[in-house]
Amino acid sequence: MPTYQTEAQNLAAVRFGSAKIEIGTSTADLQDLGMVTSVQFAESFTPVELKPDNAVKYHKAIREHVCKLSFEMWELDLTKLALLRGGIDTLDSTEADSVSVSNEPHILNDTDIVWLDYANGDGTEVSTTVVTDASSNAAVRNTDYVIVVGTDGRTGIARVEDSTAISDGEGVLVDYAYVPLANKTMSTGGLNTIADRYFRVTNINSARKKFQIDIYKAKITGGLDFSYPADDGDDPLKPKIEVEGTYDITRVAGDQLFMITDEQGV
Repeated sequence: MPTYQTEAQNLAAVRFGSAKIEIGTSTADLQDLGMVTSVQFAESFTPVELKPDNAVKYHKAIREHVCKLSFEMWELDLTKLALLRGGIDTLDSTEADSVSVSNEPHILNDTDIVWLDYANGDGTEVSTTVVTDASSNAAVRNTDYVIVVGTDGRTGIARVEDSTAISDGEGVLVDYAYVPLANKTMSTGGLNTIADRYFRVTNINSARKKFQIDIYKAKITGGLDFSYPADDGDDPLKPKIEVEGTYDITRVAGDQLFMITDEQGV
């Protein structure tokens, strides 16, 4: 029978599972970053050593006291990504609302197709199309011109060969409406100050008790790195995020870097 050197002192202090990561400008506006992998938290510092000539060295203090948090972000939400990056990006969005275009100029040569400047986001034909000839008269569809939709979803028009309203090489004006896909854009470059962010890392056990780390003041330490997976792979695109926490000197000494809150091991 085996001989063991000790026995469990506090089984509740054994931790299992990953963690939820939240980010905000303070505790008042924390946002859940959703699914992540490879969550890692680490603290580091450099001891300040005294080295006398006639005695052993000993440690007096520490310096470069920081903490680091890293994880792989599965839910690539540009709004949350821009928040993570501390204000060095410009975030914009486009709603999926109908947009009207007036007097878009095109020249119809022979029966060649010309493609309109804008397209429906879903690849269907644009709507309410009106083609006006050089004399400001409305041309007639399927008599003076035809409309086609390309394999890429763009809408095109072409002159009918025997049209009496539109002559070969004539310029026309096209009115229509299109609905773009809703989208977000995040552009970057030229903004150089990274704002501090508040991070919270929370592990919750089966009893709904938490083991939580609050990092008061942290910034990203590197840029984006997208490693696209194979088309037949199982893993998603998951950029690695790394942040470093430093002292928040607005807080009292002894509580300026991070705080661990434990409900599980008590």
